[in-house]
Amino acid sequence: MNIVKILAKYFAECQWNSGDTYDSLEWYDKTTPKPTQDELNLLYNQLLIDDMREERNYLLKESDYTVLQDFPTSNKQAWLDYRQQLRDFPSVWNVGVPFPLSPIS
Repeated sequence: MNIVKILAKYFAECQWNSGDTYDSLEWYDKTTPKPTQDELNLLYNQLLIDDMREERNYLLKESDYTVLQDFPTSNKQAWLDYRQQLRDFPSVWNVGVPFPLSPIS
């Protein structure tokens, strides 16, 4: 688990100094209590989901040109299928599941 990445994303307004482990996490913010280990675990899972969605959205954006009317039709269906797989990906995703391969892979 990357504590620094979690804290930077979800606790950017808080004051903290992080070591490599939960026990070494020093919490200086008096307005927000130090998150528990369980809360950080949940946020880590959310971070993984957010990262997956970011990558999925990037792949969709990078393949937008394939659905334009003037895109060659020889493998257009393969691109349409790929993009549908990307849109469906969050429902089948688990850690370690690779993204669908594009038709040019």
